[in-house]
Amino acid sequence: MGRLSIVVLFTQDLARQREFYEKSLGMTAASAAARWVQFGTRDAALALRALGAGEKPRIELGFDVGPLESRLSQLASRGVTPVGQVEESADCRIARVADPEGNVIQLVERRKPTASGAWPRLSHAIINAQAFDACARFYHDALGFKIAEEREHWMEFDTGGARLTLHASRDADGLPLSPEQRVSFALMDDDLDAWADELRGRGVRFATTPTEEEIGRMAEVEDTDGWFVVLRGPSPDVPIEESLAEDYADDEGTRIEQIRKTTDLEPGARPGFGSRKLARKKIERVATKGFDAMQKTREADRGGFSPGGGGGGAARPFTPRPPRPEGARPFTPRPEGGRPFTPRPEGSRPFTPREDRPPRPDGPRPYTPRPDRPFTPRPDRPPGAGPRPHPPEAGPRPRPGGPPPRRDGGGPRPGGPRPGGPREGGPPRGPRRDER
Repeated sequence: MGRLSIVVLFTQDLARQREFYEKSLGMTAASAAARWVQFGTRDAALALRALGAGEKPRIELGFDVGPLESRLSQLASRGVTPVGQVEESADCRIARVADPEGNVIQLVERRKPTASGAWPRLSHAIINAQAFDACARFYHDALGFKIAEEREHWMEFDTGGARLTLHASRDADGLPLSPEQRVSFALMDDDLDAWADELRGRGVRFATTPTEEEIGRMAEVEDTDGWFVVLRGPSPDVPIEESLAEDYADDEGTRIEQIRKTTDLEPGARPGFGSRKLARKKIERVATKGFDAMQKTREADRGGFSPGGGGGGAARPFTPRPPRPEGARPFTPRPEGGRPFTPRPEGSRPFTPREDRPPRPDGPRPYTPRPDRPFTPRPDRPPGAGPRPHPPEAGPRPRPGGPPPRRDGGGPRPGGPRPGGPREGGPPRGPRRDER
């Protein structure tokens, strides 16, 4: 198949769209007619075309081919039929086919080459497909595009200077808005941030501001017809791990072969509908294969690794550990139930009973009254006099407020009050609380 040569925007208001791309984005018209405007973009042309009666706004991608009849015959053998009649003009002949999602593709037989512009670069034409598997087979098998790069959720075809990118719209859960439309395209500049500042000075409102994405730094603007236009910076450098892995990665099956094997699976079970995390896993798998291949190559150069001496190289001899010297502590396994109790060795601090302890050098510890009930000495008694004795024959000392109630709720204690003298068979009673 030929190269991607043109992206055509069919518009209802040609003058308004032209004003946006010229005055707002700063592009220059290379050629113009009553119903046609083409801008001087590099690698592929960007053109505006007025809609005919009854036509709907759309974006068509044009690819240069050889003799149109032979190409149509080849596509017919692969089950692809043209849409409509062949269009004739002074510069070219155009036939149209449709992909599985109904996107129109132009097959252009040019009578004279199209002049390429200088700025900006039309770097990518993007098809956001719901039927990703069917579209991948169509562009690879039927149209014959070669795969230049593939990730988990998108695939790039080699179509000349400008690339055709097939993107799974199920993965459109991030910040970019362009996946909301079936077909989009990207304009690239070497300094995206400076270009964005220039556009802001012209009053352009960004749909998404410049952001670092997996494919590089990008932003989006919306034209007068509501198409989201992707503005990109240079592509990011390929990580060294991925570039080294490409030389060692094996061909276990291309993405197209995986799609053929998973055609009968459910859409959620098919590979390739993940997000950036899945794409990162793909890179890690390829890098791991490359690293393993390099390790095998190095081992083969050294004669190979043989753990037991069965390989190509010499195995390292086994060296037993020397015996323990005499007097070394033997290993004692811990008994069941945990570590046994080990008494203190002789010479440790002995236990001193309280009555045998020496007196305090600063005297007995002074009494500290309770903070909630301070001690108030009685004025009629000298300090240190102790409790006043109470003769037994005087009977129990009456309590203020009467005797305490019984716990069982009964009346007075049978047999009278308890004597205040010494208990039978026990030590003498100390002073009562009110006697202290």
